[in-house]
Amino acid sequence: MKMKKTILLFSMIAVFFSLTACSSGQKEVTFDYTQSDIVSSALTQAYQLQSANSALQAYLEDYAEESEEAEILLTGLNNFITVQEECGDFLGYCSREDGSAIQFDFSTLNAETEDEYVEAMTAYNEFLSRVDAVVEEEEDTVVVTIGAVYSDRKVDYGFVYEENPAAAYSYELTGQNASPYKIKEINVTPEYTFSEKMKKAGSNTLVGMGTVFVVLIFISLIIAQLEKVAKAITGVANAISRKKENQEEGETAAVAAVSNSGAVPAAVPTANPMDDKQLVAVITAAVMAANAADGGSDKLVVRSIRKAKR
Repeated sequence: MKMKKTILLFSMIAVFFSLTACSSGQKEVTFDYTQSDIVSSALTQAYQLQSANSALQAYLEDYAEESEEAEILLTGLNNFITVQEECGDFLGYCSREDGSAIQFDFSTLNAETEDEYVEAMTAYNEFLSRVDAVVEEEEDTVVVTIGAVYSDRKVDYGFVYEENPAAAYSYELTGQNASPYKIKEINVTPEYTFSEKMKKAGSNTLVGMGTVFVVLIFISLIIAQLEKVAKAITGVANAISRKKENQEEGETAAVAAVSNSGAVPAAVPTANPMDDKQLVAVITAAVMAANAADGGSDKLVVRSIRKAKR
């Protein structure tokens, strides 16, 4: 009995935490819509983007920075243009029954008479019921996916809708009801076959590996040049060191010659006349030579030289 109570307690705790995890932070769609209306909106926007001309594209480009809706439509239009270049001619929308291409002349909805409009709407509703369309809710948005058929492959149109804030006050301002939702994103995704995906993956792999090898070769060339530069710098440093050693040897020989001759040198060439050590050596040699000439001792040592105050 005690074991059953323990199992029941843990089961209730697990259910409680699972419900808490599902409800926390979950967004929901707050606007009202029907599946037929939102699919019809997506089909209408797809038709407008397919039949768009250069004037509409230029208009969207001019107002893309000022209007968020213009920027979204421009992105969608560019996606439609790109997919038409990659997938060939547009043949129609994908049928729900057999996947074949079906079409509808949207221009018939602009009928002049009521009878023509009723006939066009009847044909449109039949077309709408046959189109392969999927409506899904993702957090606070509604995603409509419509299948389209091109000459080379099938394509999925993705229209993402979100709540339209202007719907709450549009009637008071304009006297007309605005749509409760507005477009947020337009995606166009071609359906590639497995072989096409493998070819594309292989080409991407080759491009990536080729780029890596080119960069590695470039780095190895730079390293090789750095080795030559290091050798050149070492050679210049050795030449400067040898030159300095030769100068020091020449100065030492001059001081020794003066010391052996017993004469006071007029001047001793030096690379740096302000070098105190060289100056002390020259003066010491001169003083020793003069002292030896006068019969003095040759053990005189000069400890330091200071400038006399005058």
